[in-house]
Amino acid sequence: MTGIYLHIPFCRTRCPYCDFVSNAISGPVPDAFVEAVCREINEFAGPEMANTVFMGGGTPSLLGPGMLERILAAVCSRFVLDGPEITIEANPDDVTPELVDAWLSMGVNRISLGVQSFDERVLRYLGRRHDADGARRASVAVSERCANWGMDLIFGAPPIDAWEATLDACLSYAPKHVSTYGLTYEPETPFGARRGEGIDDETWLELYRRAEARLAAYDHYEISNYALPGYACRHNLIYWRNLEYAGFGPAAYSFLGGVRSRNRVPLDEYLAAPGAKSETVHLADREIRVETVIQHLRLRVGLSRKSYFDRFGCDVREDFGAALDRLIGRGLVEEDAATFRPTRSGCELNNEMGLALVD
Repeated sequence: MTGIYLHIPFCRTRCPYCDFVSNAISGPVPDAFVEAVCREINEFAGPEMANTVFMGGGTPSLLGPGMLERILAAVCSRFVLDGPEITIEANPDDVTPELVDAWLSMGVNRISLGVQSFDERVLRYLGRRHDADGARRASVAVSERCANWGMDLIFGAPPIDAWEATLDACLSYAPKHVSTYGLTYEPETPFGARRGEGIDDETWLELYRRAEARLAAYDHYEISNYALPGYACRHNLIYWRNLEYAGFGPAAYSFLGGVRSRNRVPLDEYLAAPGAKSETVHLADREIRVETVIQHLRLRVGLSRKSYFDRFGCDVREDFGAALDRLIGRGLVEEDAATFRPTRSGCELNNEMGLALVD
């Protein structure tokens, strides 16, 4: 099975911390973009079976219902969907009860709501276009209609003492899934020049652990992600298991047949040649094995020796025994007869594991 990612590269305004590929627009999503995405999907030469569809961005909730229907119709025409999870990312400002109903009627069965915070001061600092009341209204509209929905939150923006109240507000709406991300000050963003405003490592760790404590009723199944039983994001699990996915839209990545590729980034170039690649990398077998171990060690369940053997034909210790032993010695990984999994410290210092496995 393949996962399908649809990149919708449009926003009303660009958040100053965001380094994703997007274009600010004041009106509707251009029809030429919808035509190009549908063309790329229809002409896709690759796997036929898929079980997840994820619409990310940008702001997919800017798509008019008719546009979304055309894109999903192209997906359903090109792929055989087997009990699919179909997710749309939504900005609270766009959400209305009527729009949620329209999404569900088209087959969307999972909504990821980009709340980020319920604190007015934090939202202003982040440059979000919605306010706290908008976040609350959207949470009600989605929670009353969609059985499978999640909420994205950001910690580390001032005032940092607002984090606890945001977690409490999140829990009051009982989302099935919660993602918590530490604010980063990326070099190529307006926030890049404000790196000095970022929190120190100890504060970051304190806020991270606060989320873990408040979300204790959820399964902390991945470093930044929590889910009630049965509600882990199936699409993102494809990435964390280093499985295959096909990306459509400007700048979208694909990983198919050992090849990682990226669509052209500028919108005009994409519209002129949907699906044309800006880069294509044939990964060596060793690279795929390294990435598979690194990605699995983001998951609390870790990497089973059986799954590694089934995929690569050898025990993971034959390939990475020395590196894994070093990580075990540092208390970042634990091992039993069947599995290697990250410890709590391993989740908190996950980058250390990647460095150890690459060296």
